[in-house]
Amino acid sequence: MEIQQTLTKYISEALSHELPKETQNNTRFHLLDTLIAILTGRLLPPGRKGFEFSKNQGGPKEATLLGNDIKVSAINAGFGNGMAAHANETDDTHTNGRFHPGCAIVPGTLAIAEKQDLNCTDILKAIALGYDVGVRITTSLGYKTPKTTTFATHSLGTIFGCTASAGALLKLSHQQCNYLLSYTIQQASGLACWNRDPDHIEKAFVFSGMTTRNAIYSALLAKENFTSVTDPLLGERGFHEGFAHNPRPELIVSELGKKFEIDHSSLKKWSVGSPVQSMMDAIEHLLKNNEFSHKDIKELTVEIPADRYHIVNDREIPSISAQHLIAVHLIKKTMGYEEAHDVSLFNDPDVVALRKKIKSISSDELAIARPERQSKITIILNDGKKLFYHASSVRGTPDNPMDADDITEKAKRLFAVFKSSKTDDLIDCVLNKDFTIKDLVQLSNLDIK
Repeated sequence: MEIQQTLTKYISEALSHELPKETQNNTRFHLLDTLIAILTGRLLPPGRKGFEFSKNQGGPKEATLLGNDIKVSAINAGFGNGMAAHANETDDTHTNGRFHPGCAIVPGTLAIAEKQDLNCTDILKAIALGYDVGVRITTSLGYKTPKTTTFATHSLGTIFGCTASAGALLKLSHQQCNYLLSYTIQQASGLACWNRDPDHIEKAFVFSGMTTRNAIYSALLAKENFTSVTDPLLGERGFHEGFAHNPRPELIVSELGKKFEIDHSSLKKWSVGSPVQSMMDAIEHLLKNNEFSHKDIKELTVEIPADRYHIVNDREIPSISAQHLIAVHLIKKTMGYEEAHDVSLFNDPDVVALRKKIKSISSDELAIARPERQSKITIILNDGKKLFYHASSVRGTPDNPMDADDITEKAKRLFAVFKSSKTDDLIDCVLNKDFTIKDLVQLSNLDIK
């Protein structure tokens, strides 16, 4: 009970705690990064479906479906924006937590912030809190690798993180935060079979749409004093007993308020799946440092960590297919939104021809290498010349972090699809201004149909 009470008390008091300046800046980076993901994700099937579904569900006009001015209930706004946030694989990640925090925590925070008409300070504090809670919950379960559990850490981390953010913004009391935790536990779900989804729609639902919706629902129930059992987290037949493999409950509150997990999260430089990030770094390096054309390539070998090989090897979803993305990057010599998500490129003759020259290797060595998600690419040219690069530290990870210039460059690169100067104002507002939720909603209105 002591661990649960420490956690719920921390959530109830989170808005009264000051964030270190570095953490504030990092939170702004992750907020902007998720807005990029939501707005560009609105153009893809998961985002379009989430938008139409939420618009049709409607409800009290509490929060906006970002990208235009349509207001629905906070629950439906969280769901629709959450579906968009994981549509195009540009959302952030937390390697140790084994989930994508921003795609649920940020949409949930913004939905409740708009419902409550809140300001910059509260929004940033709530987002950072969500990362702290979500990461601590998943790491406490003791899953050795993503392949050792049938449960989806990608949904468990996000629902707990998002529910903490929503609960803090609703200013729940300590007792209400215990209710909050119990209803979140009852709604915790998601199985790792998401990685067989060929269309990225169920995947977006598991990662963020479902979890944002359920988290907001839990927070609203707690606000209305729906009572609960007293020890759902670590008690008999509770959360840890049902979900943990090698439980380490002490991690749930370890360094809470001292170590801020958003400072240890990763931003993606590229709009592609996490395991492919290092491969894109490698191709960028090889293109910048060598004179060659894709037509000069005789064969290419990519070594992929064994524990992530099944996620990206020769997949049918363009944005997470290692072979496809390597081929497109080499041919186009860039990897922006359109290169990553233009489905027609999947059957482009040049891309198909180059893809056939790419051999993949499942590497046990890279699976245990640290930092995680490394890759190695070897290219043999027609003249026999050998090119090699080992991407050992992925750009955007805590070991090789992106700065304000990097996140601005990424935003401009992906926002270019909208051809609107309004996106420059949104970038500046998030990174530099004492914004309100109304500012974010207004600047995000790009009249996306």
